[in-house]
Parts: sequence; structure tokens; C-alpha cells
Amino acid sequence: MLRARIRILLLFTPWVSIPLALLGVFLAVLYPLMQWTWAGWIIYGVGIAGSIAIALRLRSRYRLSILDSSSLGVVTWLQRRL
Repeated sequence: MLRARIRILLLFTPWVSIPLALLGVFLAVLYPLMQWTWAGWIIYGVGIAGSIAIALRLRSRYRLSILDSSSLGVVTWLQRRL
């Protein structure tokens, strides 16, 4: 049950999935630069800070509510606040 909730939280809430995808792109693009120079590490650090800022901004916009829970699964509702 906890595993299903964690999966829903990580995959279906934009305030978690969007920053994680952004960090993956940063790492894939900047990995060769991080191997050769220290500037890549600084840029990646800025990317981490930016991803955290995006997550905090999106967290205030989206709310995930659990409507029903049974042995068959969990029914959730993702609400976007204005």
C-alpha cells in the first residue's frame, strides 16, 4: 500500500516528476563537462537549485487527494489550484 502511494506521488504529481526529469536532462548533458572541468559542477549545482525552486513553485499549484482506498487499489484526484 505504501509502495503504491509512493509510486503515485513520484510519477503522477507534476511537482515531483518535472524537477526529476529536469535533473536527469541536466546530468545527461553536463556529465561530459563535469568530467573535464569544474564549471560543469557549478552549472549542475545551479540546475539543482533551479529544480528545487520549480518543485516548490509547482507544489503550491497542485494537490493530490486520495478519494478512496480498497484492496483493489487507490483512487486519487489531482487538483490544480489557480
